[in-house]
Amino acid sequence: MIVYFDVVLLINFFMNFIILYLVALILNLRIIFWRLFFGALIGCLFLLGMLSEKYLVLQYLPIKVIISIAMIFMCFWPFNLRGFLKTMGFFYLITFMMGGGVLAFFYLFNIDKYSYTNTLVINNISVPWWILLISTFILLLIFKVLWPLIYNILIKDTLLVPITIVLDEKPLEITALIDTGNDLFDPISNYPVIIVELDAVKSFFSKDLEVLLYRGYEDDLAALGELIADSELAIRFRVIPFESIGKSKGLMIGFKPDMVTIFYDNKIIKTKDAIIGIYQRVLSPERTYKALLNPILLNA
Repeated sequence: MIVYFDVVLLINFFMNFIILYLVALILNLRIIFWRLFFGALIGCLFLLGMLSEKYLVLQYLPIKVIISIAMIFMCFWPFNLRGFLKTMGFFYLITFMMGGGVLAFFYLFNIDKYSYTNTLVINNISVPWWILLISTFILLLIFKVLWPLIYNILIKDTLLVPITIVLDEKPLEITALIDTGNDLFDPISNYPVIIVELDAVKSFFSKDLEVLLYRGYEDDLAALGELIADSELAIRFRVIPFESIGKSKGLMIGFKPDMVTIFYDNKIIKTKDAIIGIYQRVLSPERTYKALLNPILLNA
């Protein structure tokens, strides 16, 4: 069996890059290609063990875990602890899926009957390098094209629920996604927060307040405070601190509605103990929902 180091290095770099790209794609993280490049390069460090015995320590499992952590930090820092664990989990999930895809393809087409040069070794099995490329391409196709379609079908009947927000006797009906990752609470009232696109609730606000909210209030809190103080809704507004992947600390403006009605599992759930958090960007690229529902409200 002949193994060329440059071929192994190139294939591993390519696979690392695709894995990191898929992690960013699935978790909707910001993609910076030069960071993905260096992250993928860091992931090739363990290959130095092929060149010299003094680098064999890089082949040990604890060192490989450290290398993978370094890859994640290189590509996606900053993030909080929860974001880091979530990112690492998806990194290993996609890595295992890619490895499993390689072996499945290998046995499905009985490729072990043939002999090849430039093979790679996976679990003591000699695998032609081009199978790695095919497996990577298929996985990229699944997550890039097919998975969004499958995901939308799965969540259509189970996770998407209609809700009605009432403010000053004005009802507003929108579709919300039950989001287990939304554990946001108003620090003053300790009410759960429903994150809603500004575009969906802008009819509740004056034109001046709407413009300021779209502009981004974190950079102009003083102006926003003055405008809210003169608003009829002044006593309803809240400032909610939050953390998310790619952003260690942030502030979200929210308001307390008169009532929120949730239509879930053939039941009608009504609550006054909720806060609407305003999100300036789009929550669903496919526009299937415009709000993220805190699941604790289903037990209200």
